[in-house]
Amino acid sequence: MRQFEILVGRLKRGFSDQSMVVKGLRGVGKTVLLNAFENQAESEAFLTYYHELTPESVLARELARDSEKALTRLSLSERVGKSVREALGHMRTIRLTGPQGFGLEVDLRGADEGAVTSDLTDLFLQLGEAAQSKGRGVVFLLDEVQFADEIQFRAMISALHRVTQRSLPVTVAAAGLPQIPRLTGEARSYAERLFTFPTIGNLADDAATTALTGPARQQGVEYDPHAVASALRWTAGYPFFIQQLGKHAWNAASRSPIALADVDAAIPIAQEALDSSLYEVRVQRATPAERRYMRAMAELGGGPYRSGAVAGKLGKSSAALSQLRDRLIGKGLIYATEDYGYIEFSVPRFDEFMRRYMSYRQPPKLKK
Repeated sequence: MRQFEILVGRLKRGFSDQSMVVKGLRGVGKTVLLNAFENQAESEAFLTYYHELTPESVLARELARDSEKALTRLSLSERVGKSVREALGHMRTIRLTGPQGFGLEVDLRGADEGAVTSDLTDLFLQLGEAAQSKGRGVVFLLDEVQFADEIQFRAMISALHRVTQRSLPVTVAAAGLPQIPRLTGEARSYAERLFTFPTIGNLADDAATTALTGPARQQGVEYDPHAVASALRWTAGYPFFIQQLGKHAWNAASRSPIALADVDAAIPIAQEALDSSLYEVRVQRATPAERRYMRAMAELGGGPYRSGAVAGKLGKSSAALSQLRDRLIGKGLIYATEDYGYIEFSVPRFDEFMRRYMSYRQPPKLKK
């Protein structure tokens, strides 16, 4: 939060700073953090635009729509507005739709990467100069950024690089799975200098204790120390687990302090709730073959998992399963770690769920 506050402050004063991509597993609070960034930026008179990306999202179209809204909200003078329109009039993939205003239409059919990059860069430059002329700024907030189209993601990075060089008040605050730094570096060689990649993960014991006991204390209810210790062991500091266990321990308790017995009674209920929501929803997005692949991962115990070892559990070569593995990565169910050739589940303890969810079938031995 402090890092983002400094970023906005520097942009507001006409200086450049690195944009942010928050990385972490699911359920650690990345989306909540983006919402907090949004509030912080708006308190400094920045215009903010939030998107949760999906595999079907067209990033360039979303950014163009946001830019259209921002240019309109800035209430530019006739002279500045005319200048912006003239500068945008030559674009090929992002076109003005009428003689007045800033209506923009995106058509990527047949467009090469160079055209998308050039147009998005010009759009960001005009948006940045317009915002700067009004003492404002623009923040694009992109959740699930790992789903962004590769070409359009590269184009956005190039556009952001140019406005950063010009110290214009346009920035990106994004959130995604842990593979984002690697993907960003592969997209543009200078991307690691353009972004910071803070990691959001499990809470340390003190913070986990506060997350569990703080909300109860606000209602005049305490936790027995033994109950807290049991909760910390089961949740391992994972924020969404703390949230679920705290909810069900509260429901189980009849008086203050919440006792060890209350927490122990809440654990199977919290686990059932997690299975039917956090885990079940995700496994239903997988095909039978993809589920078998994840079950083979789980058979190896805790991750990360070497792709070759998973393939061995299925009696096949790693190359033969590469497309299936890529589909799981594309769905956000697993991700490729920074160590080459290794994968991991995107949700903690998914291996435990898969062992509960389905049995493992030993593949037949290959005939010699």
